[in-house]
Amino acid sequence: MEGRPPRPLGSHRSPIIAPIILLMLVAPWAAGCAGVGFIGTTASSFLRHIRESEDPNVRYAAITKLSNPNCYDDESQKAEAVGLLVAALEGGEESVATQAAICRTLGALDRPEALTALRKAALAEDPIVRAEACRALGAIGTAEDATILARVMTADTSRDCRVAAIEALGDLEEVDPRIGLTLVEGMRNPDPAIRAASYQALKDVTGEDFGFEIDRWEELARSRLGDESPR
Repeated sequence: MEGRPPRPLGSHRSPIIAPIILLMLVAPWAAGCAGVGFIGTTASSFLRHIRESEDPNVRYAAITKLSNPNCYDDESQKAEAVGLLVAALEGGEESVATQAAICRTLGALDRPEALTALRKAALAEDPIVRAEACRALGAIGTAEDATILARVMTADTSRDCRVAAIEALGDLEEVDPRIGLTLVEGMRNPDPAIRAASYQALKDVTGEDFGFEIDRWEELARSRLGDESPR
């Protein structure tokens, strides 16, 4: 579909309770960072920690930091990172949280070498991994990945995965026109989160906004398929 545009607090707490809650939220994060320690600022240091460290928290932190494109010296180093992350993801020895972080980083690095591993991860056993793999496919996937994402959207048992797949469909650079009808069906779903995500994805893919007028969305989707047959 064409014509896509660019994608575009608080409660009142007492002065005593609010700082306590803030401390409760920040303390575990600070403790975790202190436990990891300084792991460097460059891709070279992060890659070394992933290869050599036996501490899963260190590896997790290094994997997360590799998502920053400014840490790399050149594209060859980025390709090296992708190869290492893909091997770690396919190895199946990392925790669910780390596998999810790998998917996020691979999506941020935007390298086609990661696609095969991410397609497999989109069908992984754990829904957290599936959801992050879907989001990564939305960032770097091709038109053929719309089929995988549509399958997750319609058949996955996890609502989070289904929403992630719908959002990813809206993010893809190229989408098979048939996906428009799939998203229209998503707008008929009884789950409001599925309906809202499908609506947003349709806006992102088409550049149009018909609100929740499902008949108009369906008419547009059929016209893009060259299908003017009655519904």
